[in-house]
Amino acid sequence: MFAFGATEFMQGTSQAEEVFQPGDEVPESGVYSIRHSLHRENHTATIFKGERFPACAHCGNTVRFVLVRRATRIAEDADFRQETGGK
Repeated sequence: MFAFGATEFMQGTSQAEEVFQPGDEVPESGVYSIRHSLHRENHTATIFKGERFPACAHCGNTVRFVLVRRATRIAEDADFRQETGGK
């Protein structure tokens, strides 16, 4: 299986970006850049806080994730929270 070299994998990643790998707990909900080995171009997906970053079916645990934009679930927004026992 192909493994990333440090410079190959980090291409396009600034030092300020935190890189996550499969099995890590997702620290905050948002849109993440998903970076595979050679089989697929980078793409994005929404991943939610508290989940675990998944392995890729093709490149396994070599896939990496970088937060692009934070997002909040609508149910967590103060204007849209469902209150229990209220009005």
